[in-house]
Amino acid sequence: MKLIIDNNIIGHFYLKNCDLKDYNQIEKNLIQLLNKYSINLNGYYNVFIYQDINYGIIIDMQKENLEYLDYFNDQIELNIEIIKDSFLYEIEDIFTLNKKTLNNFIIYKKGFHLYLEAKTSLNTIELGQILENSTIIYGKKAKKIKKESKIIK
Repeated sequence: MKLIIDNNIIGHFYLKNCDLKDYNQIEKNLIQLLNKYSINLNGYYNVFIYQDINYGIIIDMQKENLEYLDYFNDQIELNIEIIKDSFLYEIEDIFTLNKKTLNNFIIYKKGFHLYLEAKTSLNTIELGQILENSTIIYGKKAKKIKKESKIIK
């Protein structure tokens, strides 16, 4: 899991047995994680959980600026939304990957950038090769790239 708070990457963490259908459990696990790593938050947060079958999840928390600051002085309120997504991997040099690995991807081209989207489930080695050589794109940005790009393979 990758945790992003107000556009800052906090880190990569492992969540055990997190049922993404149970919002109470998600909230409980997230607050325990924040407390464990001494991440102090207060206020109202929109929490977007992007779920990809290969990568796992990216949790993007954005603080909502509300006028009722006194109410949220020492409390946290989470509005959680789960989004099943297919992540794109922006890669600079496609030749860093072997041909067998590339066969598992749809390749998009937009301008001078190349993006990979997994068309089958990846094994750990393939995913590791991709993560070493790419940047993960998800959410609205990934949808926009897919819409505006040309498929080259």
